[in-house]
This record gives sequence, C-alpha cells and structure tokens, in this order.
Amino acid sequence: MYLKRLEIQGFKTFAQKTVLEFKPVASGRRGVTAIVGPNGSGKSNAADAIRWVMGEQSLKLLRGKKSEDVIFSGSDKRSRSGFAEVTMVLENEGEDRTGLDLGEIAVTRRLYRDGQSEYEVNRQSARLQDVTLLLAQAGIGQRTYSVIGQGMIDHVLVSTPTERKEFFDEAFGLKSFQLKRQSALNKIDDSKKNLAQTESILNEIGPRLATLDRQVRRLAERETLQAELQALEFAYYGSEWIQIERGIVSATTRFDVARSEQVKLVEIANTLEAELAQMERATPRGDGFKELRVKLDALALEKSGLRERELSLETQKAVAAVRAEKPWSPLPLSKIIEAIESMRFAHEELMTELNQERLDIAKVRMFVEALHTLSVDLAGKLQRPAPEPGQNTVAIDPQIEAELKEIANAYTHLAERVMQANIELEGWNRGEDEKRSHIFKTQHELSQKRAEAQASERRAGDASVELARLETRRDGLLADLRLHAPELEGKLLEGGDRNVALEVLSADTSGKMQKLRSQLEWIGGIDPETIKEHGETKERFEFLSKQVEDLRAGIQALDLVVDELDATIRTRSATAFTKLNYEFSSYFKKLFDGGDASLVEIQSEPELDEDGTVLWEPEAGEVAGVDIQATPPGKRFKNISLLSGGERALTSIALICAIMATNPSPFVVLDEVDAALDESNSRKYAEIIGTLADKTQFVVVTHNRATMMQASVLYGVTMGDDGVSQLLSVDFADVEKLRRS
Repeated sequence: MYLKRLEIQGFKTFAQKTVLEFKPVASGRRGVTAIVGPNGSGKSNAADAIRWVMGEQSLKLLRGKKSEDVIFSGSDKRSRSGFAEVTMVLENEGEDRTGLDLGEIAVTRRLYRDGQSEYEVNRQSARLQDVTLLLAQAGIGQRTYSVIGQGMIDHVLVSTPTERKEFFDEAFGLKSFQLKRQSALNKIDDSKKNLAQTESILNEIGPRLATLDRQVRRLAERETLQAELQALEFAYYGSEWIQIERGIVSATTRFDVARSEQVKLVEIANTLEAELAQMERATPRGDGFKELRVKLDALALEKSGLRERELSLETQKAVAAVRAEKPWSPLPLSKIIEAIESMRFAHEELMTELNQERLDIAKVRMFVEALHTLSVDLAGKLQRPAPEPGQNTVAIDPQIEAELKEIANAYTHLAERVMQANIELEGWNRGEDEKRSHIFKTQHELSQKRAEAQASERRAGDASVELARLETRRDGLLADLRLHAPELEGKLLEGGDRNVALEVLSADTSGKMQKLRSQLEWIGGIDPETIKEHGETKERFEFLSKQVEDLRAGIQALDLVVDELDATIRTRSATAFTKLNYEFSSYFKKLFDGGDASLVEIQSEPELDEDGTVLWEPEAGEVAGVDIQATPPGKRFKNISLLSGGERALTSIALICAIMATNPSPFVVLDEVDAALDESNSRKYAEIIGTLADKTQFVVVTHNRATMMQASVLYGVTMGDDGVSQLLSVDFADVEKLRRS
C-alpha cells in the first residue's frame, strides 16, 4: 500500500483544487517526494492536509485556534471559501497489499463554515471511528510517525514514559489489536450487564412461576363455584342495567323537551331583541330634540342680534340728544332708565348662553364689553338728570327712528317663530313618550321570554345532571362488571333475557356473590388466563435460562479472545521493542559517529493505599512506560534532558528512523524535520531517508538540498499576491530522460 494521490480544495492557503500525485520509482523503491518553497508559501499546509484528513482533532497540531481556521479565509483579491475538503487516495495493490478487501481507498474529510463536518470512505458516508479503524488496519497511525512535524520530533523525548509506551505501541502496529481488545472488553462489559439483568429477571420470574404452578393445579376446583357465581352476576347486573336504562330514557326525554322549549323561547327573544334594536336605530334618541334645540338657539341668537342693534341705535339717539344740549349735560331720566333696561337685557342674554352651555367666547366678550360701556357712561351722567322730553325738544335723526321701527317689526315676527318652534318641541315630546311606551312594552316581553328560556334551560340542566348521574352509574356498573364478570358484558349490551334475570333475583344476591368471590379467591383467585400466563411465564423462564448460559459462554469466549490478544500484543511488543532498541542504538551511533543510546522498559508497580495494603497487583512483566537513555560520544550522562538542542534533534531523528526501520509504515510525511540540522548531519539524515525509502514512501517538506537530492519527484509551492498557494511539479526521471536524449 502506498499514498497515490492527495486532493486539496479550500484547505488553508490551497483555495483552488490542487492535486499532488505520488508514485513509486521505476526500480520498485517506495521513493521520496519533496515539497519545497519559500517561507510563507503554504508548503507545510500540504502536510497539515494529510494529518487533517486522517482525522486529527487537535487544532494546536493543525496550527489553528478554531475549526474554521482550516478553511481558506480569503484575501484582498480573492473571496473566502465556503468549505475545506481533502481527499487522500491509497493504492492497496501489489505484494504488500493489506488484509483490506479494497483495491483503492479514498478517504475524504469535508468541513463547512457552519460547523458541519463529513467523512467519506470511497464516497460513502462514514464516521471518524470507521476512518480511524480503517487506517489502523492499513498500518497508518493517526497520531504517531505517519505525519511528523517540526514540534513532534521532540515530543517523544519530553513525553512521559506512559505516553512514550502508547506512541511505541501504535508505531509497532499494535493499534488494531488494541482496538480489537478494547472492543472485546466492551462486549464483555455489555454481556456482564445483560447477564446481571437477565439473572435479576429470572429471580423475579421464579417465585411467580411457582405460584402459577400451584394456581393451575387448583384451577379445576373453581368450575362449580364459578358457574353459580356467573348465574347470580347475570341476574344482579341485568336488573341494575334495566333500571339504569329506563332512567336514562326518561331523563333523555325530559332533556329533549326542555331543550326544544328553550330553543323556541330563545328564538322569540332574539326576534324581540332585534325588533327593539331596530326601533332604537330608526330614530336615535335625542336627534329630534337636538334639531329643535338648534332652531330655538338660532332664534334666541337672532333676538340677541336685534337687541344689540336696538341698543346701539338707542345709544346713538341718546348721544345725539346730549350733543344738542350743552356738552356737559347728563342724560334725561327716561334715557337712564332705557340704558338700565338695556344692561338688564344684555345680562339676561349672557346668563342664557351660560346656562345652555353655548360658550361662544367672542359673543360673551361682546356682552361684557357692552355692559361695561353702558355702566361707565351711565355712572358718569347720573350726576345731574336732564329734563324730560318735551321740556327741551331735540331733533332726532329720521333714519334712526326708521331702523327702530324695523327692529320692532322684527321683534313681532321673531316672537311668532319662537311660538311655532315651541309647539313643534311639545309635539316631539309627545312622540317620544309614545315610542318609549312601546319600547318598554317590548322590553318587558323580552325579559319575560328570557326568564321562560332560563327556566327551560334549568329544567334541561336538571335532566342533564340526572342523565350524567345515570351514565356515571352505568359506567360504574360496567367497570364493576368488567372487573368481576367480563364475559357478561356482551349479553347485557345485546339485550339478553333480562326478565328471567329479574325473576330469580333476591335481596341477598350481592352478599352471595361476595361470598362466592371470597371462596374463589381463597381457592386461588385466578382467572381463565392463568393457564396462558403459566405457559408464557414458563416459556420465558426457560428462554432466559438458556440466554444466561449463552451469555456466560460468550463471556468465556471473549475472555479467551482478550487473553489471545494480550498474548499477541505482548509477543509483538517484546519483539518489536528489542528490534527498536537495536535500531535506535544503531542510528544514534551513525548520526553521532559514536556514543550509545537505549530504551528501558519501566515495570508496573502495585497500587497501595495509605496503610500499605495492595489495592491492585499488576501482571508479571507488565510494562507501565518506556524511558530513553542517550549518551553522545565524549560525554557520560544518560539523561536526555541534559542534551543540547542539536543533540536532541539528532536523538529524535534516530528514534524516528529506528521506528520506521522496525515497523515500516506505508508512507511517512516529514514536515521540515531536518530544519535544525547542520550540513553534515543533513547529509547523514538524507542518506538514512534514502535507505529507508526502499520500504517506506516518504513525503518530505524541506529546505535542505541534501534531502531534495534523495527525491524522485519535486513539488514547488509558491504564493501569489492573492494569498493562494500554487503548485509546480518536477519528475526527475523525466528530467533524466531529457538530459540523456
């Protein structure tokens, strides 16, 4: 199996669809594919894409803070992507084909901006668990050395012994066995839970089955007593049923009659109510009065205007008389009296306006000002009364006299109109009285019909209550019947020979029935379904007993599977560990030109409580973790924490190379693992990669020329001003052909 193709779209800086083809070299070697490019071009995103499609959930390892960070975020010249999709195609052909029954495996992972995530295997929907198990069976580890980044090469050195053991177990190809072992343990737990539940049910069923056995044996004694009881029950329930039915018929009849009367009375009341509403709408109350009142108000206003005009003319007349005499002479006594009358009339008009609430502010102001003028003028001229007319004759303007006569005639005509309006008002009042009388009569009749309808409604309600009581009694009788004698229900509902039942009924029937029921209960108190229940319970008991046997056998078989898997894991782990230790020492000496390095297993220790009592005892030879000891040439310490940065990098590379030599993975992605190496060590590293490429396919993200020289295919990654990574490829085999030609 080898990595055939990688398709990337919308993932990080690979906005457009990008395809990387991988293929073995002609000599049969797995080969090395190098991905190069300047810093910031996005070349490491190809390694992240492989890690992501394999199911990586750690955003830290993917160099992000939230899940949508893996989707192309856009730039000034290119809009952002709506989803990220990566497809990894594995070729499962040839001599090294795994046990998977698939020629080509295409694993796809897709993420949308709304957070929806999808996995597919060969374009079929799948779960993350399915993808993880599939890759484990193919010998590809999700979190081990299949994809190794810059920070991961040092992670194994700084990990705890337990974490290192888990790393090595997965590197040894034990992941699939461990998954199977865990699955078997889960099945054992489920089987034990089912066993406990089944045994609990058996414990509950056992006593019931014993009781049913006793009841079935005594069932034959019940037949005679039950026949007598059924006869009495038929008589009793039949009598009760007839009485209730008769009462229901009577109550129903009363209810129907009362309801019919109520409906008729309600219809009459509705008709009267509609007639009353029509009368009220025909002549709305107050409309006629309002029209007459407006007419009278208009006449009063006209009278007020005439009076104002008369007052003005009288004032002019008085002023002319004064001016004919000496300028300082006051008004004559008769004029003073006329002025007082004018003031009284103006005051009455003002009070009329106020009493009738016709508050015309302009008119009120005019009356007050006229009163004020007359009062001031009169007060000034009362100091010396003028002689009466005739004593000092003064010539009066003929036009004023003519207008005063016109006003007098207008007063006469206005009085006639006022009298006519009052006559109309009296006629309207008489008509309103007649209408009110008819309305009162209709209202009285409406109230009477409503009262009668309410009485009918009460009678219907009483009948309804009686009917409900009888129906409740009937339901109670049916419930009691279904409880004690359900076989009689059909006979009663269909009719039956109730007269016969009434003839044999006695006053002590209820007591006899209770006595017979007590005897039957003492005998066993079972119904005819007991035999059926006994058979079903016995069948279920036997089935569950067989199930308990099967569960126990299944648990034993699973225990054997776990033991076999444990043995396989221990054997393979021991063999692989020995080889890994040898390869680690060998690569360490090769990279350091000497020195020594080894892996040391840490045995599990028993768990003790505060008193020293053993709470848990590990199995013999059980390994809890792995320690790493490394001593570069010329030094004595073995603790890896004392190594320099370069020494740590070489030690990590030695360990990774040892793992790849011990259990070759179908492919390994190395993301700038050689970044910290100097030129000399880079050449050593490149030579090791070239050697291991016979068994493992390498995809290397690098800046190192020595590493590039080991590659058969070179991909160059560039980034334009739109922030999108572009891909260029060079196949050195094709270049060599061109060079030779």
